[in-house]
Amino acid sequence: MDNTEKQIERLQAIIAKNQNPAVVSSAQAQLKMLESQGKVEIHNQAAGMTNNPDAQAILDALNKAMSKGYTSAIDIRNEIDDVLKARKINESDLSDSLRALIQSSRKIELTITQLNAQPKVTSTTDAFLQRPLTQMMLSDMRARNNAYLYGAAGTGKTYMAEEIAKLLGWELITINCSQYTSPLDILGGQTIEGYQEGRVSMAWENVVYESDGSSRKIDGAVLLLDELPKIDPNTAGIMNDALAKVKNFAEDPATGTLIRPTIRNGKGVKLYLQNLFVIATGNVPLNTIDPDYEANFKQDLSLQDRFVGSTYKVGYDYEFEYNVIMSGYAFIWIFLIKVREAIIDLRAQSQAFVSMRIMINAKETYRTYRDVMDEIQTGKANLISKPKTLIDTMDEFFNLFKPAQKDALIEQVDYEGFKRIVAEKNKMPYIHSGQKVANDFNTSQDVAEAQALIARYKQS
Repeated sequence: MDNTEKQIERLQAIIAKNQNPAVVSSAQAQLKMLESQGKVEIHNQAAGMTNNPDAQAILDALNKAMSKGYTSAIDIRNEIDDVLKARKINESDLSDSLRALIQSSRKIELTITQLNAQPKVTSTTDAFLQRPLTQMMLSDMRARNNAYLYGAAGTGKTYMAEEIAKLLGWELITINCSQYTSPLDILGGQTIEGYQEGRVSMAWENVVYESDGSSRKIDGAVLLLDELPKIDPNTAGIMNDALAKVKNFAEDPATGTLIRPTIRNGKGVKLYLQNLFVIATGNVPLNTIDPDYEANFKQDLSLQDRFVGSTYKVGYDYEFEYNVIMSGYAFIWIFLIKVREAIIDLRAQSQAFVSMRIMINAKETYRTYRDVMDEIQTGKANLISKPKTLIDTMDEFFNLFKPAQKDALIEQVDYEGFKRIVAEKNKMPYIHSGQKVANDFNTSQDVAEAQALIARYKQS
């Protein structure tokens, strides 16, 4: 019996015994060619799988098995399994939607020219950079405009300021505004322990003074005036002066160089403006009083004027939350969106709300839980024997509401159903986060539900 006849017998055995349709189809195609042409090589076109990478890998494995003289269906199947396990997935194997998602989360490098003309290389995700609000605020930074963000709690106003600071590579210096904010907090002053520098002064000068008396120079500062409408109008007047001067650059007629604007700190020392971008936040526009916004003061129109042309109403960005903040964790995002909408429906926002921060906390809690469980199962030493679960996080969140509100929320969002979903996700394969590989717990059903939520929100 010659080699071709032996190969025909092997193929006939595969067709008779193998349960894999792709393998059987390939064997039938090759058998037909051998019988008619006496050729051993398997051709992709004969198998009708030219554009299928997995099918190509199966065909290659089948050729390899035959060259080794395998006749057992089990041996051939094992050969195919080994080849498929070793096959690397290329970008061309991915769907258009998945390629777009990966591209949106890809880190990109930027060279940013700062106000003092010192270039700085930083990085961000393309999805964050291309957000319209990000583009407008970066334009404001270059134009030395103060920016004011207002909108409902949890819409990501503070998050935006934090991300802009990271993008610029600058220090985030925050003043939590309230009726108790004092001139000392703004420009500095004398305390029992000695002189304390103000936060506006530090941001203006680009020098951070630590509590131990030491100081450090920074490349620039994003000054976040968090909850600005809550500041006492008299104290706001002190801040108002600094806000007005950020654009007051003059030109020296003799040298043609720019003269930087100055303010004086609590000691009366003149400070020259360095790299500074002022971002203020609030739940309402500055020149309003809202009975639902605690400690809200109607501010002088001059304070509102400091942000004129750069006052932005910020709403929830479902698409950004889903694609970037919660990428791969749609099941958590979907549930938290239901919780957010139920809170709004029950008018319980004064108790708690669903922000980007709770989303990130929930995701990281779940990742930590899976990490620790993976370490325990593989016998690695760990101080944590009973890691906090995602359900623990949600229980604590629901406890922020009054008993009647809590019961209504739990019923409206089907909390028991979510617990069952989490139990199923716990059975899915997990890559330890220490390996720097993103996990994807999304199923086709999750993706469809998330996209429906996004589409509905956009329409509303």
